[in-house]
Amino acid sequence: MQRIRAGFCCLLFAAMAALATAVPGVEQYIPDFSGEYVYYKDNTFKNESIVGFVYYDEATYAVRYYSPAVAATKMPAKDITIYFSVNPDKAVLELTGETVIGASDEAEDIDIVNYLHDLFYEFSARRRKVSLAGGGKLDDTQDFAQFGGSVKLSFDARVPIFNLAAITAADGSSLFQLETVGLLHDSVDTSFADFKGVHGLPADKKRTFTKSRSAKAATLAFDGQQLAADTMWTQNMENLWLLGDSALITMNVVAVPESFSAAPDLFRDLLVRKFSQGTTGSYALWQYSQVKEEKNGSVSITNVFYQPDNGDVTRDFKVLTNLGDGRYAYFTLTVFDSIYQKNKSYFNKILKSYRAQ
Repeated sequence: MQRIRAGFCCLLFAAMAALATAVPGVEQYIPDFSGEYVYYKDNTFKNESIVGFVYYDEATYAVRYYSPAVAATKMPAKDITIYFSVNPDKAVLELTGETVIGASDEAEDIDIVNYLHDLFYEFSARRRKVSLAGGGKLDDTQDFAQFGGSVKLSFDARVPIFNLAAITAADGSSLFQLETVGLLHDSVDTSFADFKGVHGLPADKKRTFTKSRSAKAATLAFDGQQLAADTMWTQNMENLWLLGDSALITMNVVAVPESFSAAPDLFRDLLVRKFSQGTTGSYALWQYSQVKEEKNGSVSITNVFYQPDNGDVTRDFKVLTNLGDGRYAYFTLTVFDSIYQKNKSYFNKILKSYRAQ
């Protein structure tokens, strides 16, 4: 089967060893992981531009600016990255060193480097001004010279580093908009450096899927979880089923780690954040991310992931349920988007049938 997402428990618990608070002087509800990154579409530039931030550890960050080439004006692509070292013991951001990659001595490049410096300082300072309680969201109006004056800053605890999701002008126009959130797998993962932005919802490859008329109803079950499907699904592992090369279903149970025993809600919110992040070569499209708390107390998470190297677009549905005994059940249905779009009723029926107890 192609690179369709199948779960990440091992990665999650390995990453927990690297938990830390990122921005100096900022108390975050959900702590940051080493390797978490964010990218924003920056509409303050004349040309299409994105700006990204990555957190390596408490003393090391990087900021990247990318703008694609413009054939009409023969303008080459710009790809500038600054690697910063900071003093983690200070209550405010204090740079202790930097390395700039990709910038020339041209005035435009110097301006971009200075702009990235300003953003790093300003986003750190402005995040310190707000209190983001729990796993929620917050809008705060501030005067921000780099963005033309009075603007609305939208914060979301699911977003790493600055918790910043968007900056909106007084007239409602978008100035700075989150595009993707991800987690680097290891030191050789180039997902942050490779990202070049996304335009809307990329088209998935054309795929063939035909529902079998002879398929019979079937119940898929694992460890207190079950759903109604049919015999087109084949069991590949105890907790994993495949619908040919079109989709997969997994069911898992995860125990709340001892370090989170006094804050199980924080562990739940951390899982929700992780479920919304891209992995190696796969980018979560934030515009299509949805989190919904159901009446029964479970949390439904929907995401779209794009893999530009092969053109795959997958739609990922997860349901996270507190079992009440120090464990969480989570169910995943991942399906290629071109197949989902033509068979929504089929997959939505499966989703609605899921139960955990």
